[in-house]
Amino acid sequence: MRPSIIPLILGIVADASDALRPRQPDNSCCFGLTSVGVVDEEVTEDHVGGLSLGGPFQQGGFCYDKSTKTIKDTLNHNCFMRAPNEQFQCYAGAVGATAFDISPLDSSGKSYLTYDGGPGTFNACPVGTGNSQYYNIFSTLKPDTTGCISVALALYDSSAGCVSTNNTKAAAQVSGIGHRTINHWSTRIREQKASVNAATGSTMSGYSQIRSAGMWSSTPQSGSASASSVSKTSSAAVSHTAKPSPTCSISPSAPSIAPIKLGSPDKSAPDGMKDSAAEASITSTNSTIFLYSIPNSFFPSISDEKVPVCALQFRMPVCSQLPKGYPCYSFSGLEQEFLANSGMNFNLTLDDGQATWNGTALHQVVPGENLTLGTFECGTPKGSYGARKMSWHVSSVRNFSLEFHHAGVGIDPKFQDGVGAWIVPCH
Repeated sequence: MRPSIIPLILGIVADASDALRPRQPDNSCCFGLTSVGVVDEEVTEDHVGGLSLGGPFQQGGFCYDKSTKTIKDTLNHNCFMRAPNEQFQCYAGAVGATAFDISPLDSSGKSYLTYDGGPGTFNACPVGTGNSQYYNIFSTLKPDTTGCISVALALYDSSAGCVSTNNTKAAAQVSGIGHRTINHWSTRIREQKASVNAATGSTMSGYSQIRSAGMWSSTPQSGSASASSVSKTSSAAVSHTAKPSPTCSISPSAPSIAPIKLGSPDKSAPDGMKDSAAEASITSTNSTIFLYSIPNSFFPSISDEKVPVCALQFRMPVCSQLPKGYPCYSFSGLEQEFLANSGMNFNLTLDDGQATWNGTALHQVVPGENLTLGTFECGTPKGSYGARKMSWHVSSVRNFSLEFHHAGVGIDPKFQDGVGAWIVPCH
């Protein structure tokens, strides 16, 4: 028998290990969600707000606000789907352009969650295999739907407020797409975001690392993002919507260079660092040096017409998309990051080429997105030889915390792709 979701949302949680939640008004519409289709699973929510069908996560519970056409989870986080990856997720303070609605009861007595005036079809995309397999949930605007299954999300254990919401609508089947009116304003906004942010999706879906000439090259996998795309640039003014960088467009097929080593800062040690390893610890008490050795062949020669530009790009796939055996990162979380306006500083401490770099900018990361930390001139004068060394001192701002294994570090790394910061050429 399925446990009731309403006490989870409307009641005050008695267990001291859970945060107390205020009681909702009697006319509120709160519910759980379950899929209808080939996949029949309850909607769950992971620790960073990603929604899935099944999986080792907590049961999801939601409340709908008819006046704003928004839904929130049990932590009062706003839920939405947005470009580039269109995953269904709930974050603190972040509001997407998704306009949700609840369909009238159908002939079987079910109501469904719909969005943007559509029929309520979602993409359920598999993660893992066998008994451990579950499905991440996406909108139908997801660029690559290879292996995904179309499902609808039905409400269960609905509160009284949902009944009144349903009764205000004309009876119609959720599958009756021809009888629905599309919200063109909302759809247009989301399509514009999709075209701008095509490359800020999960690293794992867009990059396959291979060893090549002393660097890691990125080659697109089948069904990956388009060959030309724009990455998000961070600044001290926080934005939850990816915006195009004015100076750098990064192709998913662009070669990329991982650090040769990471370590704790020590001015008296070679390269200004000690305790070399592939582990990064960026907390209120720890900071990490990222050291890169860039082959001369990586940079194009400087011409009189154009100076080549490179970028430092941070990649942070969600843990479920990391390679098998790759340890999940320890992260202070989006709520702490956005509410406290915390994040990281990347301060350039070593560079043979003396690049211009803003070391005071606040950088905030979001699981599942790539972030352009900054750009710099990266060409080499004609006739120059040897590798170029660059290093960044990465430190925490306002108690931000991120500890992870950096992929691609060292001569023969165990993991070729994953979390970390890579140097990439701009186009």
